Amino acid sequence: MLIISILSIVLIIFDQLVKIIIDNKLPLNESKEIIANFFSITNAHNYGAAWSILNNQSLFLIIIAIISLVIIYFCFIKGKKLTKIDKILMSMLIAGIIGNMIDRIRLGYVIDYLDFNIFGYDYPIFNIADTLIVISMIILVIKSLKEEHDAKIQSRNK
Repeated sequence: MLIISILSIVLIIFDQLVKIIIDNKLPLNESKEIIANFFSITNAHNYGAAWSILNNQSLFLIIIAIISLVIIYFCFIKGKKLTKIDKILMSMLIAGIIGNMIDRIRLGYVIDYLDFNIFGYDYPIFNIADTLIVISMIILVIKSLKEEHDAKIQSRNK
């Protein structure tokens, strides 16, 4: 649990520092184009969750975050023999959840800034915490499916 805690804290600090810098250096709803017609840094305040769903439901989203952290700990960490990759993925997931939860508690909204335009589609603006959550979840699902597949093959070969 020590490795997960340390890595989570480092990722949370990084997430919060980037958000503070963006919010202090770039006026709200202003953009700085980084790669023409593809990537910008845009200071946006999200009062909901992904794609602004559950808008103005900060308390509900904070409660969901706390419940998620408890479930992650008791179902996936406590008493488990985790691999290095599991520890990294759990750290990423926890840091992402806490990073956005800190914003909601401190500000009442989440600071988003990564703004992509992909093949003409203006993708919703997001942040590092969101990225940590999505990437860790995708890898955890793929890892789980692979382990399930391997277990089925192994049971057939017995």
